[in-house]
Amino acid sequence: MGSGIMARVRSLWSGLRRRSAFEAEMREEFRLHVELRAKDLVRSGLSKSEALRRARAEFGSAERYKEEARASRGLQRVDALRFSWLDFKLGFRMLARYPGLTVVGGLAMAFAIAIGAGAFEAVLQVVRPKLPFPEGDRIVAIRTRDLAANRVQSAVAHDLVTWREQLASVRDLGAYRTVQRNLIKQQNESAPITIAEISATAFKLTGVAPMLGRFLVEADEQSGVPLVMVIGYDEWKTRFGGDSAVIGRNLRLGSVPVTLIGVMPKGYAFPFNHSAWTPLRLTTSSQTQRGGPQLEIFGRLAAGITLEEAQAELTAAGQRAATEFPATHQHLRPGVHRFAEANTPIQCTLSWSHCMSLVRAMLFSSNLLFVVLVALVCANVALLMFARAVTRESEIIVRNALGASRARIITQLVAEALVLGGVAAIVGLAAAGWALKVVVRLLEFEGQIPFWWRPSLSLPSVLYAVLLTLLGATIAGVLPALKVTRGLGVQIGRATAGTGRLAFGGIWTVVIVGQVALTVVAVASTVYLGQFAARMTSFRPDVAAHEYVSARLVLDDEIPANLYPELERRLLAEPGVAGVTFTSALPGGEHNVQYIEVEAVAAAPWVQTASVDADFFSTMNLPMAAGRGFLAGDLESNRNVVVVNESFVQRMLGGRHAVGRRVRFQVSRDQWSPWHEIVGVVQKNAMQRHPEMSPAGVYFPLKSGRSSVHIAVHLRRDPESFAPQLRNLAISLEPNLRVYE
Repeated sequence: MGSGIMARVRSLWSGLRRRSAFEAEMREEFRLHVELRAKDLVRSGLSKSEALRRARAEFGSAERYKEEARASRGLQRVDALRFSWLDFKLGFRMLARYPGLTVVGGLAMAFAIAIGAGAFEAVLQVVRPKLPFPEGDRIVAIRTRDLAANRVQSAVAHDLVTWREQLASVRDLGAYRTVQRNLIKQQNESAPITIAEISATAFKLTGVAPMLGRFLVEADEQSGVPLVMVIGYDEWKTRFGGDSAVIGRNLRLGSVPVTLIGVMPKGYAFPFNHSAWTPLRLTTSSQTQRGGPQLEIFGRLAAGITLEEAQAELTAAGQRAATEFPATHQHLRPGVHRFAEANTPIQCTLSWSHCMSLVRAMLFSSNLLFVVLVALVCANVALLMFARAVTRESEIIVRNALGASRARIITQLVAEALVLGGVAAIVGLAAAGWALKVVVRLLEFEGQIPFWWRPSLSLPSVLYAVLLTLLGATIAGVLPALKVTRGLGVQIGRATAGTGRLAFGGIWTVVIVGQVALTVVAVASTVYLGQFAARMTSFRPDVAAHEYVSARLVLDDEIPANLYPELERRLLAEPGVAGVTFTSALPGGEHNVQYIEVEAVAAAPWVQTASVDADFFSTMNLPMAAGRGFLAGDLESNRNVVVVNESFVQRMLGGRHAVGRRVRFQVSRDQWSPWHEIVGVVQKNAMQRHPEMSPAGVYFPLKSGRSSVHIAVHLRRDPESFAPQLRNLAISLEPNLRVYE
């Protein structure tokens, strides 16, 4: 029996593989039979034409013999499932004939396909990133892992020098670090800029020529030579208006003079979304084993070298360093990774190879969710297709009565679903491409994704969408087709008798009820989320925000204590300025969270905290409900006093008197701060970010030692017009002080 089945399978496969040759052989064989019989009849005395006519009559229908030959090889069933142009032509007619199903079903399928294709593209961009440079996949990053601390350890100048001497498998080794500086074009025109202090080998590595001027060279890295800078296309457009005469212009980075020597072409942002580059200058004193600035190392695999071979050489170098410098390198293990993969925005506590394997498995398996989504959506579309098929019962019965088999009718209905799915795929791919561009541009603006992410669908994502379309069309077409063609003979009898029609069964009833329930839940959830978003966007804390201009001040080192009063003095001298205050967090913004212990109170929950200066409560118009605010003397380091808000009094103390009580804060798991005395209770709650929250809050005195602080200026004039003035006053006081937000 098994051998017979295998013989039929081989015969079917041979017929499918050699179908055209098989048909030609049959035609030739039938022609020879007729010609041989005609020759016999001619010898018996008949004319040639009469002999051919009689031979054809004796032979019978050639098509009947062809059908028997096809049946012997199993090709008839295949023919019944073959699509024709008429099937698809009818499918397009059905789109126009049933516009409601076309719009609803098509948009539903388009939505599922768009989600699936967009998510698949995002997966590809994360797990298979590619640098857009010649041989970009051979550009690598070298990262060091501290096995004892189980974290990535930044490299230093000593590592760069050592690896340049010892590694032959990685060439053009270089390094970079990211810094923030004020780019000052002239006295009253400045703004912060993100800069990569980078080795000149980076430009050789990427192989991209500058659009204007030149890029960095090794001579620029020498100490004592004038500082130079290269900028990106976007910086050139926004800061210099696309002026081609910008090359050679003298600027300042903070207090340091710099000359602009080049402009890179649009889209160039190596190593990671950078738009300005200055030479990385490393002094001998910074090249101790683990001393000096933290660096990111990059290079290129030597010709003919694989990543595995480079890793083997780097491992040997790491073992030598661990032996030579056990105090600093005993637990350090260097690894080489493709640059784009090493800089994906993924945090992992495992080894890099295990991390990426886990991420790939998780991300690719997540596509099962989108396959399920497509299946569910198309099951609902199948319900609509079945409803349409019910209205076409008479047409299907007539086609069956005229000789169309059940398989042929199913093929026709599936073809109609394929047409609907094809249109949905076009719409879905267009929507996915548009959404991807919007998301990438938004994340690029936030600086959250690397520059090599493509804002478009790749060929694998399009092919994935095609597979989803075929899956969806199969579900939407086959399920109703099987249902509507079941028992066609019985249906013909009922139609002849004038009784009975197609009806929904139990499974379809469940599908309908489930669909309605999901729709109700989705609508209710959407309404609730919309209302919540409206409350969030319309809510404002207990501060008249329209009367203030605020900013964040940042300095690489600690902001000197004398900067606050001097900047306040200069600002108060400006017309329309009513008050100035400094704080670690602005009202309604992000606040630190700390666990707290209240003396003689059992509970130890968390509170929000902020550090503010002595003028904060008066400047922000936050009156005291009890006690006092901070005094100038409270800003001294030995004064442990705090002010709490009314939510603190209600939640922590049950509304009892707060002034004079003591609190302390958890510094680490087993360490607590000294006790702090509550000296005042502020009336309004300026810490909450949305109306559902009224968090317990504690204010500390703002003391020296911070590198970042917020400033708020209370104005009697338009705040927006004062913002440039605030920036200029701050930078004129300290050129390296950067003003953000």
